[in-house]
Amino acid sequence: MPKRIVFFFFGFVILASLVYYGFNRWKDSREKVDLWALVPDNAALVVETSNHQALMEHLRETELWQSFSVLPVANRFQENMTYLDSVAPGNQRLDRFLNEKRILTSLHVEAKLDVSFVFYVPVNSVGEHRFLRTLTENINKSEIFEQSSRSYQGHLLTDITNTRNGSSFTYFTYHNNIILSASPVLVEEIVRRITRGKPTSVAAQFSNVDYLNQPEVYANVFVNYRVLPELLGLFLEEEVMPHVRYLATLCQNGMLELKLEQNKLFLNGFSSPEKLNKSLHSNMQPQKPQLLGVKAYLPNRTAMMLHFGLQEIARLRQPQEGNRSVFAATVDSLARSFSREAALVYLESNSISQSPEKIAFAHTASPAQTQRLLNSLAKQLADARKEKPYSEKYGNHTIHLLDVPELPEQLLGRVFKGFEQSYVVQVNDYLLASEEVATLHHLIDDIAEENVWGKSVAQKAFLEETLQEANFSLYLNTVNAWYVLNRYTSEEERENLLQNATLIKRFAQVSLQFSIVEGRYYTSLVIRRPDQGKGSGQDGFEEEESITFGNRLDTRPFPVQNAVDRSRELVVQDSANVLLNISALGKRGWTDSLGTSLRSDIKQIEYGPDKKLRYLFITSNRIHAINNQGQPLDNFPFNLPDTLDLQHLAVFDYEKDGNYRLLVDDKLGNLYMYNLRGAGVQGWQPRRMDYRLAAEPQHLRVGGRDVILVALENGYIYALNRNGDTYPGFPINLKVPLTSGVVAKVGANLRRTEVTAVTRYGNVVTMNLQGTVLRSEQLMRPSKRALFDLVPESSNGRSYVIVRQEQGKVAVLDQDLKEVFEKNYVTSAPKIVQFFRFGGDNIVYAITETGPRKTYLYDSGGRLIGNRSLENSHPVTIYYNEIANDYTLYFTSGNQLKKFRFSVGE
Repeated sequence: MPKRIVFFFFGFVILASLVYYGFNRWKDSREKVDLWALVPDNAALVVETSNHQALMEHLRETELWQSFSVLPVANRFQENMTYLDSVAPGNQRLDRFLNEKRILTSLHVEAKLDVSFVFYVPVNSVGEHRFLRTLTENINKSEIFEQSSRSYQGHLLTDITNTRNGSSFTYFTYHNNIILSASPVLVEEIVRRITRGKPTSVAAQFSNVDYLNQPEVYANVFVNYRVLPELLGLFLEEEVMPHVRYLATLCQNGMLELKLEQNKLFLNGFSSPEKLNKSLHSNMQPQKPQLLGVKAYLPNRTAMMLHFGLQEIARLRQPQEGNRSVFAATVDSLARSFSREAALVYLESNSISQSPEKIAFAHTASPAQTQRLLNSLAKQLADARKEKPYSEKYGNHTIHLLDVPELPEQLLGRVFKGFEQSYVVQVNDYLLASEEVATLHHLIDDIAEENVWGKSVAQKAFLEETLQEANFSLYLNTVNAWYVLNRYTSEEERENLLQNATLIKRFAQVSLQFSIVEGRYYTSLVIRRPDQGKGSGQDGFEEEESITFGNRLDTRPFPVQNAVDRSRELVVQDSANVLLNISALGKRGWTDSLGTSLRSDIKQIEYGPDKKLRYLFITSNRIHAINNQGQPLDNFPFNLPDTLDLQHLAVFDYEKDGNYRLLVDDKLGNLYMYNLRGAGVQGWQPRRMDYRLAAEPQHLRVGGRDVILVALENGYIYALNRNGDTYPGFPINLKVPLTSGVVAKVGANLRRTEVTAVTRYGNVVTMNLQGTVLRSEQLMRPSKRALFDLVPESSNGRSYVIVRQEQGKVAVLDQDLKEVFEKNYVTSAPKIVQFFRFGGDNIVYAITETGPRKTYLYDSGGRLIGNRSLENSHPVTIYYNEIANDYTLYFTSGNQLKKFRFSVGE
């Protein structure tokens, strides 16, 4: 009996132990786990979704998915999902399993080398457990996958490898959840996090925030700003990372809602300020967000802008280093004169090798006081160096040179670092600073011509989607910034950038903004495709107008502006040597019978007390100037000796004060310069060059000096001053013929100004204005018949392409000497090549065969527009219409002037 009792007792203990163990395992499996608590603290981003099926369906309806789905990373992910789906049991595929459950995806930077993801997926029912068990069994049986298991700190980890594509992932289960990643290191880190006890959620500050309960929200997105620089550091060059790291100290972390529309992606929510000492937030101490008033002065060429809206702009200077210079007090006073806004703007670049131009903007509370402080600072600098202060007039503005290293940084803080010297100018309530005076010249021109954000239809539509008031904003136009992005993207990631160019450029408008609200930053990220006009998506020609004249038209339609309202007009010459004016409405205007053919294009100047536009041009031995009625101006035409055979006309306005100089050259290489009264300028009657010019002379203003560049067909390049004297170091002999002009990038002085020429045989030579050859590179020359020209853009000549022609082949190369495209044509005769650039990717190439009378138009990628040629044998004129996002083309055909409209499909 006692033995039986002992036997039953031990049996009861064992049974109770088993029941208790089973109960605890069941209880553990039923325990609700906060998946956010499993996410490692080093996650840069965490995305939480609740309806996988709805998200995918909505994504497929948007242009964003259409663009993203073609990327290599998306293709690889879809390929792996397809493989897994192929071994999934029955009809309960992966999409159905993933649907209608809260799934987390965290993004991590591993060893500062790569990005890895972790997926956290709940298993909600017995049926789902059965599905996973069968899926695991099928994977183990499949020839596509190899599976192995191992124990790590009490948890069973399973490693699966796809034998077809080499990809692999590791997973384990925890309280009815699957944690899966391609990185076994991250999976092991999560296991260690679990075994250390009850972990705290990385998003604990936002435990009461759940945007998924709101309509049309597809995800909660957690952002760890402290880790964000590590993520961006994988893609960016170290050169820009100090700025990135500092800007990231505005916030610690944030929780944002994700919304999707057809052509937009929105992330909105709140971010917690970073309160560590010397962080951007601690330095700024923002109180009230500010409006974007500077938009009235931002050029449409803007690639990226950092904008600060603060009541006390001087707080950006914190922390300040000691400044013991004699002008330190003036700099402090100048910094305190700024209010509400400061911005750092990077402009569109044309080459990866070219540093982008940048401009610092600061709003001034009292322009008069700021001007007095500028004058005082300029005088103090001049007195300290015992030299005369430098300033120059440009139109109605006075530009000062303040040769203080890193002056914008001293005035506006460390974000504004990178100015060796500063040219400054006041435009209404804003002070503008740039390293190069030419940058300010171009900006003042853009403002005067209203090529600014405040007048741009596309930009105004974008700004309406963004916060109207903010403390910090980053604006990016990916198309304008394309070469800037390439320049500052790390070498390892540049290939990926190029592969994803279509998607990146399509969603071109990006804004990230932070606006202080009750101690937190309301945060808004907008990624948007610009509004497309009615012509978007079409890729063909639509004839809008054809005007027939009595005689054959012998020139291109020259683009001009109406003398009164500045509307677009045209001037063309017919076979009877009559100039004909056509208004913007297609009506015939003034005429002028010249009796001989034009030798130049039609130039325009503001002249006379009414400041109306006048027309300037040359014939074989005359310089003509007429008004908007076709009548000659006083003293015109200038009658030069009959023996002259003029080639080019250049018009200079040294001081931008209307005191014009007219420079012409003849076929012998003699230069003649006149003022508008017809008086010859000393030193130019003539200035003999001994060889014919390869192109029209160019005028540059460099550090207060006037430089006239003259390129000769024999390969000599001259730099002349106002008196026709040669600058030291010139001429430079390229020792090879030239048949095209040069392009200059104006710097702060002669040493920093670069001039680029392309010889007939493909040698690209860059020199400075001290006469030093900086670079020389020989382009590939397939044969001795291959000849090269430099073709500047038609509007302002600031950028250029290189054209190679060889026996009917025409190749176009960009400024980085990379081939854009090559085309074959019927004849071997030289082609007329034109390059039109209207900002960003709004580029058109026109190539004309004069023999067959055919013109071909190509887009930025070298695709033939309209799939056909046009009957024409002269250069064409093209305008870009921003509102409609299409182009207007004018060309002559026989005795007809034709107007076509066309768009460029993607």
